[in-house]
Amino acid sequence: MTPVMQAGRHCSVRADQGATRLILIRHARTELHGRFCGHLDPPLSRAGENEVLGIAERLASLRPAHIWSSDLLRAMQTAAPVSERFGLSFDTSAALREMNFGEWEGLSWKEIETRFPADALAWSRSFPHHRPPGGESFSDFRQRVITELHRLANATEKHALVFTHAGFIRAAVIWVLGIPDHRILRVGLDHGSATVIEKTGKHWMVAALNSGQFAFGSSCNSIEDGL
Repeated sequence: MTPVMQAGRHCSVRADQGATRLILIRHARTELHGRFCGHLDPPLSRAGENEVLGIAERLASLRPAHIWSSDLLRAMQTAAPVSERFGLSFDTSAALREMNFGEWEGLSWKEIETRFPADALAWSRSFPHHRPPGGESFSDFRQRVITELHRLANATEKHALVFTHAGFIRAAVIWVLGIPDHRILRVGLDHGSATVIEKTGKHWMVAALNSGQFAFGSSCNSIEDGL
């Protein structure tokens, strides 16, 4: 059966025998939603805390071999109830963090345009390849994501849950699919959604994108976007 990747629709995906599956979960919402959060470390908002309950419920049928999380609080607070439900501890990795936006962190785009007009213009013209002042270049970020994906795949048996950030997941998806960097924001990601990446030998595949519901069986995955 040929694997299928669809966003916002029902799809059924049969995993290849011997494939390593990384289920990338975007953390729940914080009060800084809509701002450049990056390496800032806010906790989940009240809405985010409520979202976590639904995330744990939707992942209940999984039996992950391992659980990983970014070491930022919003990711760990999303991972914790899922980890507790499965009776597994989770390991943290700084490499799973969002891109570092330097002096832009905590600001809205409107505030960035006001405070950093030249940088805002350069960012718009060469997106995403203008480094935010004091921040991380997209090239460095992209390489961090690729290196971490390889590390997780090598460290994982069968399938693992990975709690991380929108930027990390988007960078992973465009790398696997060969999408140009400047189209990264065309990858839609809801808070708490699951994006599934599989590796078989040297071959990588996006098996599901921005899924709101996830069920795992012995022979196939059923993905349905319910958000």
